[in-house]
Amino acid sequence: KDFENTATICSGWQKQPSFILRSCKQMDPSTITNSKYSKQFEKVFNFTRFFSEICGADVVSEDYRMTWVTWSLIGLVNGAIVFTFYTMYVGVAINNDWSEILKCLCMFGTGIQAYAKLINGLTRKDKFCFLTKEINGIYSTYELKSKNYHKLLEQSISLVKKLITILLSIVVLVSLAIIGTPIFYSIVFKERIFIMPFLFPYIDYETDFGYYLTSAFHVVCVFFGAFGNFVSDSWCFVFATHIPLIKNVLQAKFEELDEMLEEEPQDASKVMDLLMDIFKWHQKYIVFSNTVKELFFWVIFVQVSMEFVSIVCTIVCIFLGIWPAAPVFLIYSFVLFYFHCALGNLVETSNDDVTLMIYDSCWYNLNVSQQKMILIMLRESQQAEGMSIGGVAPLSMSTALQLTKTIYTFSMMFREFLN
Repeated sequence: KDFENTATICSGWQKQPSFILRSCKQMDPSTITNSKYSKQFEKVFNFTRFFSEICGADVVSEDYRMTWVTWSLIGLVNGAIVFTFYTMYVGVAINNDWSEILKCLCMFGTGIQAYAKLINGLTRKDKFCFLTKEINGIYSTYELKSKNYHKLLEQSISLVKKLITILLSIVVLVSLAIIGTPIFYSIVFKERIFIMPFLFPYIDYETDFGYYLTSAFHVVCVFFGAFGNFVSDSWCFVFATHIPLIKNVLQAKFEELDEMLEEEPQDASKVMDLLMDIFKWHQKYIVFSNTVKELFFWVIFVQVSMEFVSIVCTIVCIFLGIWPAAPVFLIYSFVLFYFHCALGNLVETSNDDVTLMIYDSCWYNLNVSQQKMILIMLRESQQAEGMSIGGVAPLSMSTALQLTKTIYTFSMMFREFLN
């Protein structure tokens, strides 16, 4: 009976060669190649998700639930913050050493950043999922279109890869340097120093047990703090760098519209369809950029403000020579500080480009109702706002330059005060 069924199926295939042809078309190499951009982005993004899963905070997953790893990480951050305040109290009230506050504040800001990013991810996971879906949809849709769009997708993926590679390299090098500095001092100078400035209460760190217990906890804090911050920062960069991609796709659509309007005779239905597509895509650009700004509004405020404090305290620690790993941590803080400020410039430039491309389009060749659609897009583009530092100042390189001058002023002032 099985042979009879098989024979029937085979005979059906022979009578329906179109089925075979459709299967062959589905396995066409060009179709397989077209999916390479979505696969490339998925591969790059999943690399960052690997670290988020380690931290128990893979919030871009639709079925994400908090696990024991998440609660352990929250307890770890809270413990580090409490122990930092304890160490500052002991240093000032008991040992009368004000430099302990400086050492503690250097890495204290990193802990506050990690805590803010973790809470932001857990409470706004729906926005993370929304942005991820939008980006995947862009790659899946426009990798099947003309080569003009392929070039834009390739440039976007290349930019994301470079940013993640630079960020990960810095995180790994700084983590190894901070952990390796006490090992180097122990081997070369026969001196015991700690990885992080905070200590445990009721633990005698002069003993081997106390020293190694404290050092082990410091290593765990450095690992989860470094790579936890890496996940949030990389996602912020990934989402923000796709705002220019959406802008570039909009530019390509306007160019298609201009070419269509120059044709004689014009196809009114095609012009209207393309204009509606441009209108909807412009709305997508606004919604996407506003979601990114809203999602990372408080995170960026905490990030920049804590980096400001960390940089000032780290520079003073270098002047006083009280923290051997301070130069490495200073480079890390400055790089992240300028990276985040550069993101603001990226978004601001994209908003300006959208306004200019609407001005430069052949809108005068459209009818009155179609020109009203262009006018609506122009008004919304002119009212678009860039990213900011808690609404206090715009997130831009000019703000970074002003803050750098302030950092120098505060550092010199603290140096003179301590001297």
